[in-house]
Amino acid sequence: MSEHTSTQSFQEMLDESFVTLRSGEIVKSTVVSVSSNEVIVDLGYKSDGIITRSDFIDDASVDLTTLVKAGDEINVWVLRVNDGDGNVVCSKRKVDSQANLKNLEAAAADGTPLRGKVIDIVKGGLTVNIQGCRAFVPASQVSNRFIKELDEFKGKEFDFQILEFEQGRRLRVIAGRRDLAAKEAQDRHNEVFGKLVIGQYIEGTVSRIVEFGAFVDLGGVDGLIHVTELSWNRVRKVTDVLKIGDKVKAIIKDFDPAKGKISLSLKDEKDNPWAGILEKYPVDSIVEGTVVRFAQFGAFVHLEDGVDGLVHISQIADKRVEKPADELNIGDVISVKIVSIDLDNQKISLSKRAADAILNPPPVVDENFEEEVLVNVEEFIANEASDVEEVIAEEPVVEENVVEMGEAPVSEEPLDTDATIEIE
Repeated sequence: MSEHTSTQSFQEMLDESFVTLRSGEIVKSTVVSVSSNEVIVDLGYKSDGIITRSDFIDDASVDLTTLVKAGDEINVWVLRVNDGDGNVVCSKRKVDSQANLKNLEAAAADGTPLRGKVIDIVKGGLTVNIQGCRAFVPASQVSNRFIKELDEFKGKEFDFQILEFEQGRRLRVIAGRRDLAAKEAQDRHNEVFGKLVIGQYIEGTVSRIVEFGAFVDLGGVDGLIHVTELSWNRVRKVTDVLKIGDKVKAIIKDFDPAKGKISLSLKDEKDNPWAGILEKYPVDSIVEGTVVRFAQFGAFVHLEDGVDGLVHISQIADKRVEKPADELNIGDVISVKIVSIDLDNQKISLSKRAADAILNPPPVVDENFEEEVLVNVEEFIANEASDVEEVIAEEPVVEENVVEMGEAPVSEEPLDTDATIEIE
């Protein structure tokens, strides 16, 4: 046998030892090396396969060295047997995509949830990556409750159900998680309510503020702190005490698993100003307070932090009062009498009118003095009447022949015109 024949036979034998590759085939390979931009694999062929980053994974932010290492076996899709430099161009992502399409098709049929990542917010919903395939999630399928802003979901991972799957000239995948979210919420509900104990403290984050209070996220279940439970002092606006995102440690006041309601409070009982209130403000005692607000039916008076009392409009003054503001001003410091205390409802009834009557009593009239004056007046009148009678009795008797006043006597003698009057 000639040397040429032997050499040719050896080359042929060597070529026969390599596998035959065709574009579109899926081949098992072994990772030779990994860099930040590509993966080199041994295909059992005379040339190694090259997998670029974009052909290995859809997420450009992932470090390839964290996904595979030398010696790992992976299936690859042969894109081109020769790239012009003698290299075989391969794709792992296409293999995964084919396998994932089968998984999505099966999940659409049996309802199996698949993990996906929200990659974008689009008109009417979300775009998610589910096992390398893009799927659309309508806004109505994002959650089991209304979501106004979808931005909070971007970049997060959730389980999704495949609602529609159509593989034709163009792949169409519709996913959703409304039913899954409802189940997750129920699971969280059962977990949270199973640990609740009235009187214990629980930590949470303020998630929503409304006019009547603040909702606190306790781990997927919300509890409510009513505005009256924010402080022992009167709170006008919830935002004066809390804001969204605040971490709070609240007391569990009550809860109802059937209705899914949890009542919370920030009022620590050791700071309760109503403790010992009966000793501090005994009924019928008189105390000072500050007028803080008006109502149609009266005025509220601040006695101390967390303790206000009501002066009913009928107890403001010892006269008819149309409006509390007609007699009082906000900020006035007034004296009031403690009329009654309702500990259960934390209410104190006050009276300014009663306090004024005690502190500023009207002048006292001596009844004996009035009787003496009356007796003296009667005696005076009686004496005067007696004197008048005596005067009348002592008047002289006028004779009948006396000429009445105003009538001069007529002389019958003639007048003496020559008479003179002598003056001494």
